[in-house]
Amino acid sequence: MEKFKSFITEAKEEPYKLVVFQNSNDVIRDVKDSALGELTELLKKTAKSTGIEIYFVDFTGLHISKKNNKQYINSFPFDDNGYVELPDPKDKEGVGYQDPIEIDPENTIIMPRGLGTAGMSNNQTWTDIIKDFELQEFLTIPSVENWTICSSKYLTDIYCRNAGLRTPNTIPITYSEDTERAFKELNTKFPIILKTSTGSQTGVGVVIIESMRSLNASVQMLKLYEKHMPILIQEFIKTDYDVRVVILDGKVLGSMKREVISDGDFRSNVSLGAESSAFELTEIEARDSIIAAKSVSGRLVGVDFIPAKNREKEQPYVLEVNAMPGFGGIEKIKKGLTKEILEYFKNRDNWTLDKSTET
Repeated sequence: MEKFKSFITEAKEEPYKLVVFQNSNDVIRDVKDSALGELTELLKKTAKSTGIEIYFVDFTGLHISKKNNKQYINSFPFDDNGYVELPDPKDKEGVGYQDPIEIDPENTIIMPRGLGTAGMSNNQTWTDIIKDFELQEFLTIPSVENWTICSSKYLTDIYCRNAGLRTPNTIPITYSEDTERAFKELNTKFPIILKTSTGSQTGVGVVIIESMRSLNASVQMLKLYEKHMPILIQEFIKTDYDVRVVILDGKVLGSMKREVISDGDFRSNVSLGAESSAFELTEIEARDSIIAAKSVSGRLVGVDFIPAKNREKEQPYVLEVNAMPGFGGIEKIKKGLTKEILEYFKNRDNWTLDKSTET
């Protein structure tokens, strides 16, 4: 009987197409960022080793075509660094399109990693295209719902708190003269954290504020250049490190400790130079990370938290949930994590099983 069960499980597994959507030429920061190219190469290498067809397309210039009851994605090609090659309007015979990529909900997974940040690097049409795929019953990772929630740190905080999780006290600032009210409601002392609810990248967009004078000036400056920029203040929790946990359908795939960059900084982003290492979760930390993923309808996400002083008995502080986590840093600590993700979806049962909503 055990051999028969094993055969049934294996019979469900088969290769598939993975189409990764990028937005390579719209980086928020004005410095070189190698993370996109590193992730591209990691996914290419892993897909090849697992027998999965992988394609990369860019939202810029993308369009969908249909012919003979079949559907195709059309995208500009990429250069050797993983960035889309845009056509020169003066060169009528310049850059063309890649070969059309045939897609079908029966054998294709859509991975929209380039949806960007609402109000900054996102185009509503891109979101609508992915939503259209969902309505056609394509599996999209992340889903539009998951991306929408995680695109807002404030909304993510609301969902996490409603799920019974512990998060830093967080208050939105709705206009430039709202700082004193917001700080009073935060019910803490300086220093505090000031961040944009959307639009931060690799830790940039998050600052520490030491006084009301600095808070007033910083908020006024931000609102001067972007009147409707969503801004938050948050209690500052002093720590030497935070933790990133990768969750897939209610299972912890890996976790890593990220040291604070230096004595003069408080951020722990690996892309900014922070050191990372393997980290063993307590039962409470693993449980709350899984709950955080489920609370934002996430199937494959990265959960970031600051551990409690008594890790065995107290809940951690959930900082945010990333709907499009990078795998480069944690792959170096847990070899084979990316392969485990791609192999998981060879089982077609895992395409329709929405474990993110299970209790």
